[in-house]
Amino acid sequence: MISWRVRQVLFVLMVVFIAWVEGFTNPFWIWNAVPIAISYLMLSRARQKNSNPLPAIAFFVVACGTVLFAHAAWLYDWNEIKSGSSTAGLLFIMLPVFACGLGAAAFALQALLLKRRSS
Repeated sequence: MISWRVRQVLFVLMVVFIAWVEGFTNPFWIWNAVPIAISYLMLSRARQKNSNPLPAIAFFVVACGTVLFAHAAWLYDWNEIKSGSSTAGLLFIMLPVFACGLGAAAFALQALLLKRRSS
């Protein structure tokens, strides 16, 4: 099992990656780090309450995976996502909303599966 300190370092590294891709001087990276912050809060709350962390883990995997995938695609210009359009940067405006929406759906699905399993 990974210790909580190692997990905290991994969360910080995810945020640093986002800031590096967008530029540390661009304050907009903070908006794109919101799904990571929400994931951290959800996992730490599940840890404090000693509740089942699976719904929070589902949110973390989907929301953070979406944000990190989009930033990696931007960094490496996969399928010309960065250079193919003059408005390509608008992706980062709605990305946290989209990632949190997908994460919420994963959270709800996992919570429903846990409730169904326990009954």
